[in-house]
Amino acid sequence: MIGLQLVRASTHPSPGCLRRGISGVLHVSGNVKPTKCLVCARSMGTAKVFALTSEVSTSQEEAFRILMVAGGTGGHIYPAIAIADEIKNLNKTAQVQFAGTKDRMEWSAVPQAGYELSVVPAVAIRRPFYSLQNLLVPAKLLIAMFACWKLLNRIRPHVVVGTGGYVSGPLCLAAAISGFPVVIQEQNAYAGITNRLLGKIAQTIFVAFWAATAYFPKDRCMLYGNPTRVELRQYVSAAVARRYFFPQDERRIADHGHYSEKRKKKEMVLILGGSLGALAINEAVADMAVKSLEENSERHIIWQTGPKYYEEMVQRVGQTHPRLAIYPYVSAMHMAYAAADLVVARAGAITCSELLVTGKPSILIPSRNVAEDHQTKNAEAMAEGGSARVLSESALSSSSLASMIDELLVLL
Repeated sequence: MIGLQLVRASTHPSPGCLRRGISGVLHVSGNVKPTKCLVCARSMGTAKVFALTSEVSTSQEEAFRILMVAGGTGGHIYPAIAIADEIKNLNKTAQVQFAGTKDRMEWSAVPQAGYELSVVPAVAIRRPFYSLQNLLVPAKLLIAMFACWKLLNRIRPHVVVGTGGYVSGPLCLAAAISGFPVVIQEQNAYAGITNRLLGKIAQTIFVAFWAATAYFPKDRCMLYGNPTRVELRQYVSAAVARRYFFPQDERRIADHGHYSEKRKKKEMVLILGGSLGALAINEAVADMAVKSLEENSERHIIWQTGPKYYEEMVQRVGQTHPRLAIYPYVSAMHMAYAAADLVVARAGAITCSELLVTGKPSILIPSRNVAEDHQTKNAEAMAEGGSARVLSESALSSSSLASMIDELLVLL
């Protein structure tokens, strides 16, 4: 039998704690007392603790086990890693493991974050729903759930946390059928199809936007914001971060053992297209990057192309310009944000949360290929708050992007 309890606690965190999103701590109490899974969220100076109580027998020595499941894109994976990091930070004995696929970015991102990843099958539901490919979904789901049952019986988690992606579906469903508590976290105002389905069986649904409660049973929803990576809240000086990406920059000088910059104005631009890359942004940047650097002697560009587009973009612009750093994927995002004066990015929910946490001004280019155009809603909310400018993909070109970058850098 599972019981739910909501506990509120007032606190006064430092400004760096604002909008921190979901963090967590797990512990076990008593020989035959209830096991408690505590998930804490800090947002706008208020800490709230949600206690999910599962009446199972445990021993004092038994570590709490949590199984995270996320896959597909960074928007699903990095919230899970952020939750896991905070759990480990607050409870060193907690055992956190991940489940995901072998052919998506969780295969590399999760081990890099220091966690074990067990491979389970994902079952995708194609759009439109009447697609012939969806006829095979029931058979694929049964096969996937059998693999998930084996994993669940091996780990015996006290709670399963899903943060989205098709891989979450079979595992969370198998967990619920087997009696393991299931919690999900939805990052966007418009809930993804997997989480919408899992919302019917999840005991608790953490949402980042109140609008998302329209897709779930409201009595099980908790509005806590989005979790962000722990390292984004740790101080890194801009000079050290810039040296990380441009170690050969001759304008850096040693000053009492620390690196500083002789810069006339702020000119460090970070360009992102999401964890998988964005062709429209890449094409616009490819046509303006070198020219922009040549016309602005203080300007530097850090450009994440996405693995799929990296080779093509390198061929188009080359890697010879000393103030242009091109990467298929930037794993040290805390360094990238610390180095940046201005960020050009998509308007995914996690990207917007990270921009707010790091306090970086941005140009947001919402993707048109997302459900219910939710990135435009995210970008408009950021713009209304004064932290971003919106450039629609239909208006995106090398000249419009270069013009907006120039305009905003003058204001910084």
